[in-house]
Amino acid sequence: MDVRKKYMGIVLFSALVVAVESVGVEAAINTFGAEPYVVAFVPSLVAGLILLGLMPGAARKVASDLGRNGWMFMVATCLVIAAGVFMWFDAVGRIGASKEALLGGGSSEVLFIVLFSAVFLSERLTRLEAAGSVLVLAGVFIVLANVDTMTLSLGFGEVEAIASSFLLAISVVMTAMLLRSHRLTPVSGIELLVSGTVLLVIGVPLGFVPWPGVEDLLVLVGLGVFPAVGIVTYYAGVPRIGASLTSVLFALTGIMTVGVQLAVLMFVPDANMILPESLPMALGGGLVAFAGVYLLNHGGRG
Repeated sequence: MDVRKKYMGIVLFSALVVAVESVGVEAAINTFGAEPYVVAFVPSLVAGLILLGLMPGAARKVASDLGRNGWMFMVATCLVIAAGVFMWFDAVGRIGASKEALLGGGSSEVLFIVLFSAVFLSERLTRLEAAGSVLVLAGVFIVLANVDTMTLSLGFGEVEAIASSFLLAISVVMTAMLLRSHRLTPVSGIELLVSGTVLLVIGVPLGFVPWPGVEDLLVLVGLGVFPAVGIVTYYAGVPRIGASLTSVLFALTGIMTVGVQLAVLMFVPDANMILPESLPMALGGGLVAFAGVYLLNHGGRG
């Protein structure tokens, strides 16, 4: 197999992993009755331990090299990640994995990353990127559109999905700053472990953490494998096929999530899955947003 096609396949697999993770989160919340707060921190802890276990020596080096200022910046990044992940999972429980994915990681998050990169990383916005931004916004509006009443379906869950994308985009830019001097896998492992710990430490005294039973805990631990695999497979493609193509392929997560939901409903008709109000409109909006993501990634200066 051609090396380029091989790594394109790996990145598409990464997008599928995240799609399955989102649907798994929806099942954990709406079928198994797990609290979104618990679903946010347990898989993060598990994924962090997995990544740190892959490169323990590199993890120790990053931990020692960060220094006081570096650790303050790392903790700030983890606070943003923790808030973003909780809002992501809570939105999944409210509006379903597919609608959240179409509004979030597959569209608005990419737009926010481009805008924040222009502000904080001094990356200039080109005409193609501006056109892509307009298409992403148009796609988001189409996903939100209610064809029966010709209004926007903008409830708390939809706001959470977009706010989550906003926070996670900030965390991506902050992580990019850390990766200028540190390796990806240990940095990602530390971020996941610390962000999960932050949610646990905040949640216990506030009563947000009802401890799950054995069956629920096994489901949550299993979910922790997905972010670890997703990160490793996603970044495997960056040096081989380029960051732009990697981002474009990964933006298919939204449409893949709809496919995973429909596949689950095909085999388990009684599964508690929340599909968008209008599936054709949602998919149409996802495709428009994907076209915008394509322009955003191919309109850059490098």
